[in-house]
Order: sequence, then C-alpha cells, then structure tokens
Amino acid sequence: MNSLDDLIETIERQRKTLEVHTDDDAVLEALRRQFETRNVDVRHQSLGSLDGAGFVIIRDTDGAFRGALGLDQFLAILSPRTHPPWVLAETDDDRTALFNFLENTLFTTYSRRQLLATTREIEDRAWRIGTGRLYAGFERATALAAQREVYERFGRLGSLTVAVFLDGEWTESIPEGVTVVSANGSELGEYWFVGFDGGDNDQEACAVLAAERRPGEFYGFWTYDSAMVAELFAYLETTYDVPSVS
Repeated sequence: MNSLDDLIETIERQRKTLEVHTDDDAVLEALRRQFETRNVDVRHQSLGSLDGAGFVIIRDTDGAFRGALGLDQFLAILSPRTHPPWVLAETDDDRTALFNFLENTLFTTYSRRQLLATTREIEDRAWRIGTGRLYAGFERATALAAQREVYERFGRLGSLTVAVFLDGEWTESIPEGVTVVSANGSELGEYWFVGFDGGDNDQEACAVLAAERRPGEFYGFWTYDSAMVAELFAYLETTYDVPSVS
C-alpha cells in the first residue's frame, strides 16, 4: 500500500451485483439510480407468474449468493427514516445481508453531513469500548478545531490511544492525550477518515475512508473488516511516523 487511495482502489475492484426481481419499472429505476454510484451492477428479472411486490438477491464480486430480502423490506431499510445501519441494528429485523453488502461498497455522493454521521458511529464505538486506537484524519486544521471538544474528551479517557492527522500546521495547544500528526502538502489534505481498531476485540474494528474529489462531495467506503482496518493503521503509522501500539 503506497497511498490512501490504494485502499479505495481495492474496493473499486470488488464490484457487486444486486438482482432485482420485480415488474415495477418505477422501483427498478429508483434502485438503479441509488446504486449506480456504489460500484454495484443492478440486474433485472421479471417476477413472471410469482405474486407479491418482488424481492432482491445480493451477490458478491464472484457471483456468490450473499442473501435475499423481500423488496418491501429492502426499500424500508434504504429509506431515510431507517438508514444508516447503526440505527437499524437496534431493531429486530435481520439486515445482516444488506449491511454486509453495503460495507466495502463505494459511495460517490456522500455529503459532509452524511460522512459526519458515519464518523459518529465509529467514534461512539470507540467511546463505548474505551481501549485501543482511534485515528482520525481531518484534512485541515480548521476541521480539527471544529471537533476539538470531542477529541479532548477522547484524550481524557487515558485508556484510548488517539491520533489526529491533518495537512498544514496545528498552531493551537494540543489536547491532552491526543497526538497531532501534521504533514504540509500531503495527501492528508484530501482525505477524511476515522478508524477504530476495536481494542482487544477485532470484531469491533471499523473505519471510514473518503476522498474529497469535489468541494463537499466525498468518494469512499466504510468497513468492519478488521484486516482492512489494520492495513489502514499500519499505513498511517509507517508513513507518518506514528508510534505503533500493540
């Protein structure tokens, strides 16, 4: 791995397939619009003699079956009222197949607000676990200044290793318990990322990585793959001389 963009390119190669079994052209077109920016092939199959609203089948990069959901349930999961996944996870419905599908799937039109919501879920997990490493890239010093109070609280935990990354100089006082890593003119000015290594539990590892390719518009992915999170941390620690913590 030679740059943060290498991780995004890894996800780009993992194109997935959503088979939509429906005779409702409006629903089919809506799903095509929603997933065309997620590195997903949307394929259509007619219901034929089957009754009902339809269903979707989720397939992995190699075509392997990952899961199936009724179309009504699938659309409800995607609705603004119930998305994102950390809210849905509190309900009783089995959404594992969809979340595994959306994880490690590109997004290309995330706004700053949407990305902040994803960031908050990762930060919340780090806060609840209370141990391990939390690394966050803020692009610029002004962005870090806006989140300073949040990261001061993380720093005061003591049991959590916290490092923040930015392009340019950080001229303010450094929050207690927080390592500030700055690199002028580096790739750090182009990426928003937050990663938590899960502490002693790899299953809690998670990260989001996004490139700001146009002002306020982000391209990237989120992941709960501990190996991918570890790769991100290893790259940051070796490239930007952050002490590795076992």
